[in-house]
Amino acid sequence: MSDAVQVEQNEPVTAASQTPAAPPISSDQKYVPGTSRPADDELYGFRTVLAESVAAEEAAQPERPQMNALVVVALVIAVMAVAVLLVFGGMMLLKPKSPDLYIDLGTQRYDPAGLGGRLIAQWKGSAAYKFTIDPLDPAQIPGFQATVANPPHAITFTLRLKDTADQVACQKDIVIPGAPLGPGGFDDVQALAARTTPTGDIAQNVAGGNGQIGEMVLSGSLPCSLEVYKSIAGWEFATDFPPLTTQNDWEKHEDAVQAKAKKTRGGDSAAQSIGGYFFVKSLPAPVEADDVIVSDNPSKGIVATSSGRAFMVGSKVLVNPALDWQIFPADIHYRCEKNAMCMVTRLNSRTAVRARLMK
Repeated sequence: MSDAVQVEQNEPVTAASQTPAAPPISSDQKYVPGTSRPADDELYGFRTVLAESVAAEEAAQPERPQMNALVVVALVIAVMAVAVLLVFGGMMLLKPKSPDLYIDLGTQRYDPAGLGGRLIAQWKGSAAYKFTIDPLDPAQIPGFQATVANPPHAITFTLRLKDTADQVACQKDIVIPGAPLGPGGFDDVQALAARTTPTGDIAQNVAGGNGQIGEMVLSGSLPCSLEVYKSIAGWEFATDFPPLTTQNDWEKHEDAVQAKAKKTRGGDSAAQSIGGYFFVKSLPAPVEADDVIVSDNPSKGIVATSSGRAFMVGSKVLVNPALDWQIFPADIHYRCEKNAMCMVTRLNSRTAVRARLMK
């Protein structure tokens, strides 16, 4: 038994019974016991799969449209237009506000003289004004007329223009010249003519529907800067215009002086006759018509018409070449109030003058 075992132990090992030898492991390879080394394509195959997946996703997305050149130009123009509008709007906001051409400051009263006044401030490249004065009560008109037609003394009107804080921002003094007490009497035509005051303003008496002077309009410049003009918010006025009792006394004085003058000249007929024409004292109603001037008397200031009318326009009108009243015949249009005071317009020159109706 022992010999058989010994023989078996000494028998050569056959190929069938031998275990294959493992290949040698190189120094740059790592061997994991219990596993066999995978091939390179198996080890790095995920890279190929990943690349193919990314390519498939990109292919699945829609192609981005290319921006049209016209669209780009339109967007640029739109941006530029918005920028211009923003700049323009900013300039308009920063631009100083233009002044109001007219500021109607309303009416104020001056009870000591029984007057009401309305003031309009104006901007004509510089500050200006229009100041209208009239009696508070129509019963005061006769005294008012006598005073403004032939003032017994120089009359001053002081305009005080105020800002929003009720402080005087600008002041204007207007002086109406007067005659010394005594002469009295006034010419109806001259009383309604515009005249320049010593302060450089324009004074104009205005007759009402009854023919009596019921309003005086003053106009001129204001010593106000543009900044002050923009700040005007209110006003008031003061004057040394005669009080009501003095106005009534002056009216009586004027009537007495006129009556004395007529008597000195030899009665009404003599006083009313000028150049062979007589003044029309009154009309039953206002008259308005067209006529033709056929002759004139420059020394007397009278023009005569083809219908037999005559108007006293004054010598200054007939000798002033700027008014175009020297060429006849001339078409005219006239309107006369009940007191025979008229406005005569020469049609071809559109020149209008105040006149007194005569016959």
